[in-house]
Amino acid sequence: MAILPPILRAGTPDVPDVPPLIQWLMGEFLAPIMAWLETRIYRRMLARCAKHPLVLLNQWYDPAPVIAACAGFHHTPGTPGATPTYTVAQFVRAELVRAWAGSCSDRDLEELLTTNLLVRWYVGLPLTHPGPDHSTLATFHAWMTIHAPDALFADVLAFLDRVDPEDPVATPQIVDTFAMASPVAATPTTAHLLADLTLRLIRLWQQHAPADVQPAIPPLDLSALADLPIARTPITRQQRLQAVVTVVRWVVDGLTPHVDALPEPTRSAVQSYLTHLAKVQADDLTTDATGFVTELPTNQRGSQRLASAVDREATFRNHGDGSSVLGWNAVISTTATRMRACVALTGATSDSDAPIAAIQQQQAANQPLPAHMVMDQAGGYGKTRARVAAVSDDQTRLVARIPQPGGTDGSRFGPADFRVDLARTRCTCPHGVTSTACYRKGDGDGIRFRFLASQCGECPLWNECREPTAKPTGHRTVYITDYHAILRVDAAFNQAPEGRALLGSRWRVEPVIAWVVQWQGCRRARRLGQAAAQCQLFQGCAVRNLRSWISRVQRNLAPAPRC
Repeated sequence: MAILPPILRAGTPDVPDVPPLIQWLMGEFLAPIMAWLETRIYRRMLARCAKHPLVLLNQWYDPAPVIAACAGFHHTPGTPGATPTYTVAQFVRAELVRAWAGSCSDRDLEELLTTNLLVRWYVGLPLTHPGPDHSTLATFHAWMTIHAPDALFADVLAFLDRVDPEDPVATPQIVDTFAMASPVAATPTTAHLLADLTLRLIRLWQQHAPADVQPAIPPLDLSALADLPIARTPITRQQRLQAVVTVVRWVVDGLTPHVDALPEPTRSAVQSYLTHLAKVQADDLTTDATGFVTELPTNQRGSQRLASAVDREATFRNHGDGSSVLGWNAVISTTATRMRACVALTGATSDSDAPIAAIQQQQAANQPLPAHMVMDQAGGYGKTRARVAAVSDDQTRLVARIPQPGGTDGSRFGPADFRVDLARTRCTCPHGVTSTACYRKGDGDGIRFRFLASQCGECPLWNECREPTAKPTGHRTVYITDYHAILRVDAAFNQAPEGRALLGSRWRVEPVIAWVVQWQGCRRARRLGQAAAQCQLFQGCAVRNLRSWISRVQRNLAPAPRC
């Protein structure tokens, strides 16, 4: 049996073996015949796939505003006036398919547009028309990342507010974060990272710096930087690090005096590499008076340290479970029906910054802010609550459980059990004893009050206040933050019925994150840089919002729009 059907064998004629008159008639009416055939095929397909998400999206959601936002794209650069092979509308719909298919790669998207009949119909590709190749798809995605990253997310949100309205002020939002990994792996050692950065800096200089400053590069064996020897012992590792740092200093000292003479954008690119080389050494290394270089312990290194010369914007996200991810700290702010904000922060950004980023994104989009924003204990600190109130002009209240103060025993009286006057000069304990002995913590944002043994000697609450091993002559110190009053008010709100209901609704963010990660492919960024991660997150969340709304319509929880 032949591997290929007869119609696919080489040399098969384009028209069947029929009389010339029939061939002429087919040639004359080929276009309407093909249109008729295409209609027949698509009609049968759509009858069987009537509930498919792409079919429903085609009926209910028109991305015309997104298409208008991308009207400046032309995929045949250098040929002004040339008719584009594909329309912007087709590219926009292809981006919707990309996010629907798990933020797939350009090659996977090309394959879908070539082999999946339903996808071709949704994008608007004629049956006999070839789809765009992966390089063209990548060009449009890169253009959209720069010029219209949030166009799809903003339009979908506006569309849902029309067809399935909810009061954005009265509807609480729930904030949470998840790790979004960079597509590159972390460099194994600091020596490798410095060598890689230096090698890229030298190659950039050789390719783009003027000829008169080329001699500024020291004479180096670049192969030694590109292929560092394996360090099998601590002594060898130290020697390798010392050698690499020496080379880095040599290169930096040679190039720095000539940076100002470079044309743009070469000057900015070179300065960026110089800055990153200095940052890696400051974050990861220490040098003594003799010039001896050693690596700092992991817990003493900079929190925003670099780990890759390829993706220099990505940093490590450590979520407290002992594992770390090089990439981005993705922030989601969602209601029960839709995500209203999504931000890709660099990985080392604290979770306590998540509600601030969500509020600022909504402010930039001229969206109304919610009256309440719910979060886990990462948002429960007084400083975070005060920042949310300040950024939102007191429009948004952060609702979160108050964390146990660091270093305190839950079985003993804590700061919440003490009362402080408005001037914060007097602190009263649960037994009614007042202390005025206070001093500000050196590098903190609070005041320490001291209760002496002479004040507490015969106190009936001694066991509830002091540690079992406390000496009878010892004193009790209470740390009162500058946000003590805010925490006390919010603690009372958390105990009220409204506060308990809001805290009980926090679980709703977990399935949303699971959907975005598993089905929209946002666990891992496809491209380098924070802007690319942000665009991918925007598109994934936009499509997830649409799919959630379609599910609500199918379950009769939202009205179906009029087609």
